[in-house]
Formats: sequence, structure tokens, C-alpha cells
Amino acid sequence: MKSLTGRVYGWVGWVITSLIVDTFLLFESTLDVRVYGLERLKELKRAGKNPLLVIWHGQGLLPLANLRQERLCLYASHTRDEKYSPFLQRLRWWTLRFIERMGYSVLDAAQFKSESRGVLQFVELLRSGRGSVIAADGPSGPIYKAKAGPTFLAKKTGVTLLPMGSALSKGFHMDQWDRFEIPALFAKAVIVIGEPIEITANSDDTALESARQLLEVRMNDAVDIAHRKLSSNNLEISYQLKSQPTE
Repeated sequence: MKSLTGRVYGWVGWVITSLIVDTFLLFESTLDVRVYGLERLKELKRAGKNPLLVIWHGQGLLPLANLRQERLCLYASHTRDEKYSPFLQRLRWWTLRFIERMGYSVLDAAQFKSESRGVLQFVELLRSGRGSVIAADGPSGPIYKAKAGPTFLAKKTGVTLLPMGSALSKGFHMDQWDRFEIPALFAKAVIVIGEPIEITANSDDTALESARQLLEVRMNDAVDIAHRKLSSNNLEISYQLKSQPTE
């Protein structure tokens, strides 16, 4: 009986997320999105190098939507904070199912007993040569501050880090730590892929910290460049705050 119930829930979830994705793609077709630096990703792939795209947690929607044809794997880190609200847990679950329906594979750290076990599984996946995506400031911030995870992964697996940033002309910020960005209809957007960062396997702690700082700088530079490119088109950047439900 439990097996049947699980299959029913799985089928219902598949139908709902498919409808959400189809609706989102229709919505996305109204956006004017410009991507700069895409040649850097293509050059890495031509050279036989494995890219790890690094995004800010709150800016993930547009890059993931526009790079879905790359068939990447998203590593979804998971906070172990007992105060993590049930609403956010449900939102996270549906968000990951949505990302899967867009063509990504998702490695969800929540399915493991600890974050470290999820990271070890991700290390094996990266060593297999699978291109992937990770949020530098996830799962709980602080916002726009790169953690040590991406540089650690680059050292252990040989992947090349590709810092990314984006900007929207108009949209919404979710009322949460990452100020998750949701574009408005007919918004203009810019996505910037920065210069790649390579880290050697013999890098010591000092070198890793320097690489982490460089990653943070290049990601924030990419965000600044994206905003400047929007401003160069005389676009007024406008956001509203969209609060999350309380329970």
C-alpha cells in the first residue's frame, strides 16, 4: 500500500511540476535575457575541462533557466537548522522538482544524514566528468559571501570554477536571507559568466582561502557588470519585496 501511495504521489508531483515548468517557460518567453561570457563555458568544454558553475543562491532562477540545455547537475546543500520552517522545506522540495523537470539532475544533500556525506557524493560525481552548478553562499548565507565549498571541490576533483552573476530590470525579492529574485513579466535581464578559476590539487589552506576570496570578488564583479550593462540601456531597475507566508 505504501508503495502504491508513493507512486501516486510521484505521479502527481510529476504532473504538477510539468505544468509549472510549461507555465514558467511561457512566462520566460516574455523576458529579454542577454548572456555574456558564454564562450568561456564553451571553451572549457572544447578543451575537455569539467566546469563547475558557481551562482549566488538568490540569483539562481535565470541562470538555471537559460543554461538548461547544458544538462548540468545541481548540488543542493541543505541547512540542518532545526528552526528551518516547514514552509521553506516544502518550497525547497518543490523548487528542486521544478529544476529536475527543466532537465537538470539534482543531488539533494537533504537525503543524506549529514552535509559532509552529500559533499562526498558530489565529489564522486564531479570526478566522473559531469558538469555541475553550486551556490557559493548556500544554504543559509550570509548573502554574497562565498563559502569554502566550491574551492574545496575544485581542489579535490580538478573542476574549473566559472563565477556567475546576473541583474534584472524589474521583479521581486523574496523576504528571506538570500533575497531570492523573481523577474516580472517583460523584464530585461543580463547574465554574466566571469573568468574561470583553476585550483591545483596541491593547494594549501592559504592558497584555498585566496582562491575563495578571488571567487567571491569575481562573482560580485559579474553582478556589477550585469547591472552596468542594464544601466547602459537606460533601464530603471525596480524591485518589490514579496513576503513569504508565515505559519
